[in-house]
Amino acid sequence: MAEAGEDAQVDEQGDWLGPERLLAFSDGVVAIALTLLVLPLAELVPEVAEPETSGLTVITDNLAAIGSFVLSFAVIARFWAAHHRVFDRARRVSHTLVGVNTAWLFTIVVLPFPTEMIASFPEDPFTLRFYVATLFASSALLTVTAVLVRRSLPGDEAQGLRNTAAGGTALLLLLVLVVTLVAPSLGYWPLLLLFLTSPIERVLGPLVERRLARPPSG
Repeated sequence: MAEAGEDAQVDEQGDWLGPERLLAFSDGVVAIALTLLVLPLAELVPEVAEPETSGLTVITDNLAAIGSFVLSFAVIARFWAAHHRVFDRARRVSHTLVGVNTAWLFTIVVLPFPTEMIASFPEDPFTLRFYVATLFASSALLTVTAVLVRRSLPGDEAQGLRNTAAGGTALLLLLVLVVTLVAPSLGYWPLLLLFLTSPIERVLGPLVERRLARPPSG
């Protein structure tokens, strides 16, 4: 029994590990990032607390901070859900996959920083681009993660990862990033394009499916 469990963790070449610890670590990092998002909002309350001030003032005077918090929370939650869909079928992870996943976690931990910057510099083009670039990097790395996991699975099990590996969110965020470079006056409105993620992934999914199923040349 112990020998079988050991084989499940490391293959003959020692290049593969079980995904359990990686998932547990990733969940912990995501939870910390979500907590960090709300801390600046909590600190706003004592700053504006005065006998003559209504509690509603905290909200009306900090709409940019609250909006960036809600958006970032929703994005991280979506990424976390996609991350779990990817690893639900994973039986083993390579050292390369661990490295890519660690880079993805780095983008998740960094995200509260540009989120807080939006509250202080809501009209600053650099803050806008920094925020969108962080989202794009996180989405692109998650797409790479999905492709790596998919390639480690048998054909039937990999089928369920088609849409995740398509990278529709990463593609849209790249488009949003380009828009922020050429037309920063549009502000954060281009992020509404993310609502098109599902339709785009339905279109790209079959294309990625055929590409990944194609045997390597040579």
